[in-house]
Amino acid sequence: MSNSITLINHATILLRLGSINLLTDPILTRTVSFILPRLQKAGLSFEELPPIHSVLISHNHYDHLNLKTLRRIRRTFSPIVVFPTGVARYGRRVGFKKVVELGWGESFSNDGMTITCVPAKHFSGRLPWDRNRSLFCGYVIQANGCTVYFAGDSGYAPFFRELGKLFAIDVALLPIGAYRPQQWFKGIHMSPGEAVQAFLDLGAKHFIPIHWGTFKISDEPMSEPPILVRQEALAKGVEDRVHILRNGETFSS
Repeated sequence: MSNSITLINHATILLRLGSINLLTDPILTRTVSFILPRLQKAGLSFEELPPIHSVLISHNHYDHLNLKTLRRIRRTFSPIVVFPTGVARYGRRVGFKKVVELGWGESFSNDGMTITCVPAKHFSGRLPWDRNRSLFCGYVIQANGCTVYFAGDSGYAPFFRELGKLFAIDVALLPIGAYRPQQWFKGIHMSPGEAVQAFLDLGAKHFIPIHWGTFKISDEPMSEPPILVRQEALAKGVEDRVHILRNGETFSS
């Protein structure tokens, strides 16, 4: 069976790896935390989702851990949900029975798929008093002969080179939005240029940008991140390996 990757919106990605369907950081509500409205329609509605077998959560920020969406996923599909250390309590709160909690470097295998929790350069916290009391991470997903790296949220860091040495990455899903003002976001989010450099560090075959164009969470124009990614990819000679998807578009490998 073939593999495909669909950008639903923001950091919500549908991975179809053979017979396995996996969602990352699912958010299909109209707002983030009742404050930030959706500015682009999700690429797939909830009703259009295939049966979901696994869900990955990268950290507990409201634009990545959406309890309303998770409740609906639990009622409809009852998948395995993988959380970083300290975040699984949210999954149990909404009723998931199949919950896995991983620290950096730890792996979980099920039904021909291996998920490895890997570092991110970010922070966690849903309230002013719980900053960094839980882990934040990325994931490497290996199934059906394909290796996908989902970075979640991350600033640029040396570990991208290390991940490239540990894994033969076919597709890197890297965030490109929310980088202005720089004094707020530098070190926790990547600029488009830094994301292209991270892709090169990883040695991945393909790069799909994520985390842009759906919610207004920073000061740069909503349309700017993919423009800058294209420019940097062209300058680096890798434009044919960078695939900028709009919500609902699919890349097949």
